[in-house]
Amino acid sequence: MQQPFHIVFVSNSETTIKKTMDYLEEKKYKVTFAKSEEDLQELLHQNNVNLVIVELDYKYKDGITITSDIRNLKGIEQPFVILFSNKQDDYIQITAFNAGADDFIISPIKSILLEARISTLKKRLANRVPEITEEQLHPNFFVDKEQYLIITPAGKISLPRKEFEMVNLMYHNIHKTFTRQDFAKMIWNSPEVANSRTIDIHIRNIRRTLGNDIIKTTKGIGYTINRDLL
Repeated sequence: MQQPFHIVFVSNSETTIKKTMDYLEEKKYKVTFAKSEEDLQELLHQNNVNLVIVELDYKYKDGITITSDIRNLKGIEQPFVILFSNKQDDYIQITAFNAGADDFIISPIKSILLEARISTLKKRLANRVPEITEEQLHPNFFVDKEQYLIITPAGKISLPRKEFEMVNLMYHNIHKTFTRQDFAKMIWNSPEVANSRTIDIHIRNIRRTLGNDIIKTTKGIGYTINRDLL
């Protein structure tokens, strides 16, 4: 029997989000409230959390730091992460995405819109690119989706969630050139991201970590992985 989609809320007050939690439970989601970061860590290590929804101004540790901590956890099935706040500053949202958040919503949370976003995330989960077989491995470069690691002859390399997803997408589509719009739609599920510098920042960070030649730029079009290095 398929397990229900498990959502964990991390917020300063369970009372303020109770209606949203009840609404999602009515929609047949499994919903849990984490009373502390320790509770969240325990739930994540049980490997049954699909989505974490974190309040940006969490009193014990800010939501961006919690997101980054989640992305750095080893040995877990990485969940989607949504941050929520009444702050609408672009810089805050860009920082959240750079930390590995999948989405950012403005509070107060509208339950019906949140559920629509979650439905989209579920589709992404169902349509994730399957792992390639051992026979298909490139000898010099392998994307390990299970551990969220890049395997190279020099060793294992960890990337932030969004950067890993970008590399993984290009790695499994080596003949395709991806535009900013492609990344914004397929990785962020937000066309507006294509109009910011977020994607350029991630490309620069990937090159800094994996080498300047790993991603090729087709001027005026987009980016593709350098097949000669695989």
